[in-house]
Amino acid sequence: MHVLGLDMAKDTFCAHLLRDDGTGHALSNLPNTPAGFDRVLRWAHKAGAAPQELHVVMEPTGVYWEHCAQHLFQVGCTVSVVNPTRIRYFARSEMLRGKTDSMDARTIALYGVRAQPNAWSPPSPALQELKILVRERTALTQMLSSEQGRLHAAQHRAWGSTVSLRLVQERIAFLKAQIVALETAMNDLVQTDEALGKPLTLLMTIPGYGFLTAASVLAETDAFALMDTGAEIAAYAGIAPAAYQSGTSVQGRGRISKIGNASLRRTAYLAAAGVKHGKGRLGQYYRHLRAQGKPPKVALIALGRKLLRTGLAVVKSGLPYSETYVRPALQ
Repeated sequence: MHVLGLDMAKDTFCAHLLRDDGTGHALSNLPNTPAGFDRVLRWAHKAGAAPQELHVVMEPTGVYWEHCAQHLFQVGCTVSVVNPTRIRYFARSEMLRGKTDSMDARTIALYGVRAQPNAWSPPSPALQELKILVRERTALTQMLSSEQGRLHAAQHRAWGSTVSLRLVQERIAFLKAQIVALETAMNDLVQTDEALGKPLTLLMTIPGYGFLTAASVLAETDAFALMDTGAEIAAYAGIAPAAYQSGTSVQGRGRISKIGNASLRRTAYLAAAGVKHGKGRLGQYYRHLRAQGKPPKVALIALGRKLLRTGLAVVKSGLPYSETYVRPALQ
């Protein structure tokens, strides 16, 4: 299969085609529009690579990659959307020097040839909308927290302004109303889409998963579409342990990788904080770690990782969470 590396920007993109016979072809300054997508397909076809023979590899650059990925997927290309960190470390490992858009497209194509990344498929329209709603709510809650801090400061100044105080209060009321509107829209969306409603209901059987947590996890993982194991979900969230040790002289402190989805990692941490004092197995797990001498934050991170792994297992199995579940013994 031929590999087409694309380096996407807001208005333009560059392409580099690596045919399966080892020859390479480059094309630059294509418009990031449907006309540009069709042009690169015609160019690749003239070079002997039909859409069904193309493995297109790109990075998720902001939102500017989405139309291109959707377009190429619909015409029959195999599309992979790769974490930019993987591309960056690959370039270092290959000692590829310099950085231009054209060079980046070639590096992405080389990575596609060597790594053969997993194929991507667009999430359902309902799942895409849920992700937008979840992230918009997160942004507004952060703004609300900031405005509440401003209100607290305004109320405790020795010399205040009634106009400024009133405006802050109005912004807080406005943000609260918008957050409620977003949560209502999320509820309506889930209730009218069975493909979202079923896994969300399963997640909410797990202690620590309320509606908002379950919706956030589904949105950020595309309903676990590309994950099958606990290790994969932990790595995706950047919450997997990362040791730092070499021989006898380097004995650094272990930590989580943080190479992953920051929103999902934050959701898992907050969910863990809400369930750590529970009476069930998850709360016991946290207390067991603390009894072993783990610091509170380390134990919380481990509990967050367990919550994500448990959520994945429950959704994949199609069965609600059970406190009495026992993993079957390996044959």
